[in-house]
Amino acid sequence: MTLSEQNVPLPSAPPPPYTPHSQHHDSVERNDVPEARETEQADLSRLELKLLATERSVGSYECGCVLEDRFLLLGHSVLGIQVLDMERPTKTQTIIWARARKMIVIESSRIVLMLAGRSKQIRCYSLDALLRLIYAVLGLDWRKRLVPEYDLPSLDAWRHVASQAGKAPDVEPTAQAPGNENLQGKVVMVAGIAKNHYAFGNTVLQNYCYKFPESKDALDLRIYHTTAYIFAAVLHRDKIVLWQRKRDADNLHAFFRLKVFWIPTEPRSIAFADDRVTLRHILAVFSTEATAINLRDSKVQTIPIHAKVEELYQSTWMREQYEHRLSNPRPPASPVPTMFPRPSLPSTLSLPIHWTSLIQLPFYPECLPATSLTTQYSIPPSYNTVVATTPFEAPDPVALPSTAAPQLFFATLGRQSFIIDLNGALFTTQVYHWSDEPDHIEFVKIRNDWCAVGFGRDTVDLVHITTAKKQRLMNGVPVRFLSHWRTALLWSCTANDKSHVYMLQTDV
Repeated sequence: MTLSEQNVPLPSAPPPPYTPHSQHHDSVERNDVPEARETEQADLSRLELKLLATERSVGSYECGCVLEDRFLLLGHSVLGIQVLDMERPTKTQTIIWARARKMIVIESSRIVLMLAGRSKQIRCYSLDALLRLIYAVLGLDWRKRLVPEYDLPSLDAWRHVASQAGKAPDVEPTAQAPGNENLQGKVVMVAGIAKNHYAFGNTVLQNYCYKFPESKDALDLRIYHTTAYIFAAVLHRDKIVLWQRKRDADNLHAFFRLKVFWIPTEPRSIAFADDRVTLRHILAVFSTEATAINLRDSKVQTIPIHAKVEELYQSTWMREQYEHRLSNPRPPASPVPTMFPRPSLPSTLSLPIHWTSLIQLPFYPECLPATSLTTQYSIPPSYNTVVATTPFEAPDPVALPSTAAPQLFFATLGRQSFIIDLNGALFTTQVYHWSDEPDHIEFVKIRNDWCAVGFGRDTVDLVHITTAKKQRLMNGVPVRFLSHWRTALLWSCTANDKSHVYMLQTDV
């Protein structure tokens, strides 16, 4: 296994291109690390792509999270849970021999949630126990940790929390002294019957973990924070289970099961949604429809696809088909053609619409051109503006203030995205197009501009919210979103039996 680090400013250091025509079976050894494509927009000059890790092995990285703004936890499909010190990058080291499919760190409550193990169960780890293990494995001084006021709880206290998981929060945990008395000396790797593990004497730090009861075969995990509580939505094939716990720095609070929502079939994705004041819905997106499940009364609202959305969808698709035929004309039937076929519109003038995802916008899109706003979300210009213009000028409408507008959502239908509300009404006529159907979408802010980053099966696209212009950052290799850490996005890609981990910094 080798690891390298390099800074790749996007506008000035284009990579060897990874395209569908790239050959990955050359007999000559070459540098096969995929990097970012060259971009042309000046507003992307603040982006920087870093290669953090490279692992030569079977399998790939599936998830990740960052602890203490320094340690990158990575879930590898074969090697288990690994750690990389981003301040002193050497090579990744396995600390827990278990397969993790999703990781979410909740620093305010000193816990890390994982969808892990053969049974695909939700696990809750003590953040301080993981940090203690990381410091020991990497040979770092535990006394120089970032937040010294936090330390390990006693193992007995943690076992008590594990026994309360899933139950109603009727008993408050008692205060426990930190359990460091058995953590003297060096950490030792112990070869177990089934799996290896690290131990301090008789203390196994990875045992600071409990599993959500009846959470086997989980498919996804989503988290939502309020000032007082943490909510966790666990997706199963036929249900969504909502869990809750207090939000504070005391990690001796267990999650308890709040509600169960039964669903007819497995959805493509789930997400939380609020009304800018309080948590209201769980969004469940199926191929044929998108629904909002009310958390209070469990009523289900289907989000309709308005006629204007369908019109924009079909017209955009037809234009793409026509442009594709212009750029890729069919080869002539005879070796010496007498006439080249002229591009024509596709014979099928409509395409069935299917849902891909529905996620809440983390911002109000006031930056959009006023002329693109729909009448429902725009108001006439002020009287003073009208009287100050000449009869030959048409003053633009004004966007509806965010205080008067409902919550907005980013709806993705196939490879196109639109901004709508929960009633399906369009906010803007802007259409955001992706190279491939995105499996995951994240929003990043570059100075005062918002962008959406979509992770497809083998593409990474960045779309500017204001202009709807698209820049392809990576293509031609399988990619997997890992984590959103502060102003950075992390993802992995696999090529030539190597797994690479990248970090895209959006404010350098």
